[in-house]
Amino acid sequence: MFLQSINVLDVDLCVQQPDKFVAHTRASADLREIMPYLNSMFRTSTYNHDAGSIKFTNDKIEYTIIGDKINIAKFINRTELHELLDWLKDLVNDTYDSRSEIIPMYVCRKPVPVLFIYNLLPKTNCQQCGEKSCMVFAAQLNKLEIDIEACPILSEPEYTANRRRLEGAFGAFS
Repeated sequence: MFLQSINVLDVDLCVQQPDKFVAHTRASADLREIMPYLNSMFRTSTYNHDAGSIKFTNDKIEYTIIGDKINIAKFINRTELHELLDWLKDLVNDTYDSRSEIIPMYVCRKPVPVLFIYNLLPKTNCQQCGEKSCMVFAAQLNKLEIDIEACPILSEPEYTANRRRLEGAFGAFS
């Protein structure tokens, strides 16, 4: 087993969302070796090979790994934290065991800019997608927390070109 344990060093209130927490932890192994493989698996990861760091989001939880240090942000309580630590440990070990089947990605992806997305949307603020505005939809799409298909207006013939441009922009990240 590559990663034996992840130990919690301390837990603080999350600055971005004061009703949630951030944990500072330490892994039993330096995770730099596995980062290019994790980078291949997460479409929104930010990876810096030279710095030995990766940041990614999974189910709205933010993970930042630098060597053997791991910060986990936006969880609600210690029970969830321990579930997240178990998930992360399993992810790292499964990824390590499957490295021969994963093409490592050593470059950092650049997210599709929110304003680029917004400029291709209908800008009707109709809320058919479930969001309060097209700008909120663009921000959610930027973080891959919603699908392009959630906007039914983009399926209308007059928006075909815009939809194709969006799909092309996100296709580069799949």
